[in-house]
Amino acid sequence: MEIRWMKSFVAVAEELNYGRAAEVLHIAQPAVSQQVQQLEKRLGVKLFDRTTRSVRLTAAGERFLQPCKDALAGIVRAVDAAVIADPAVEGRVRVGFSGAYGQTELSSLARSVRRRYPLIDLVLEGATVSGQILDEVWEGQLDLGIVSDAVSHPHVLTRQISVEYLSALLPSDHPLAERKSIDLAELRDETFVANPAATGSTLRRDLLAACRDAGFTPNIVQETTDGIVLTALVAAGVGVALVPGDVQTYPNRVVLVPLDAGRYEVRAALAWSDRPVSPVVQTVLDLAAEVLPSPDALAVEQ
Repeated sequence: MEIRWMKSFVAVAEELNYGRAAEVLHIAQPAVSQQVQQLEKRLGVKLFDRTTRSVRLTAAGERFLQPCKDALAGIVRAVDAAVIADPAVEGRVRVGFSGAYGQTELSSLARSVRRRYPLIDLVLEGATVSGQILDEVWEGQLDLGIVSDAVSHPHVLTRQISVEYLSALLPSDHPLAERKSIDLAELRDETFVANPAATGSTLRRDLLAACRDAGFTPNIVQETTDGIVLTALVAAGVGVALVPGDVQTYPNRVVLVPLDAGRYEVRAALAWSDRPVSPVVQTVLDLAAEVLPSPDALAVEQ
């Protein structure tokens, strides 16, 4: 009897829906159905009564559910006991991030660490700009960083983890808000909200370079290092902004519209010190290599 069969059974029993069970387990729905069927075949009993409209436990399924959950919990306790003294799978890893870069990749890494290494405490710490993150990685205040690939530090190693494109963040009532994409030149007469120049923000440099390429200098009327404040200023109509990505979640009062069919690239990188890292940090780096492959390497494989 395989553990994955038992996990699929418990998920379906708790959700009473194969689609939701698949979402909980992060696997395809046909795989959940197949694993439950394999478990039923192994046990020689029917665990669910299934129709096109509903799923419910049989009497055998109801009797099997709690012992199955107990068995899975016992396996988790056994694994924890086995690895409790292993410094490579237990400890704290501090990850600094700039809100403008690699948000999707950061959440993917955090979820993977939680699932595979529950004894690793991944602490996420926001910072104003990528340069500050690199300094803190070198100084030992952070173990890892997710930063703009455009910055560097003589004693910090980086590896590119994503390629995104600048999009326009607009108030939801803006005349261009319902467009599927816009040319950056269409924003030449707009006021802009941006990161302060004094912070050395790479996103500020990306904004200026993109606008120069589009033939104008942006009229920046307000500055902030806080992404939430920037979004609020855009929502209030103070100005528009340029940010990476096209699928980020924003409040209803603002919309994100792609620019120039992906013309302006922004790249995120994972950063770590060039000094020897601790076993637990190395474990997270190894996992990151698996779940966050470099875009160029991925393109070669395809």
